[in-house]
Amino acid sequence: MTISTDHLREEVHALAEEAFHLHLISGYGDGEYEGEYQIVYKGKPRHLPLERAKAFLIDLMQPEMKSFNQFRLELMLMMESYRRRSNGSRPQ
Repeated sequence: MTISTDHLREEVHALAEEAFHLHLISGYGDGEYEGEYQIVYKGKPRHLPLERAKAFLIDLMQPEMKSFNQFRLELMLMMESYRRRSNGSRPQ
């Protein structure tokens, strides 16, 4: 793991902790695989690459989130889920 990856993971962790305390997510932590972070959103665990996890959390915490942004977040999570299923296995 590089310094930049460590720094990004720390940023994501700080954002997730804040979102958890705001009751926007119900759980968070390191993903099973390197470069991945797990966020429990609406009762479902999401395994996202660090960059996507950061973007997701930033969008989620915007105070004046509009319905379009919510739709975009749901679409991103759905696309990530389908992408993972279609790949069959995760890179190791």
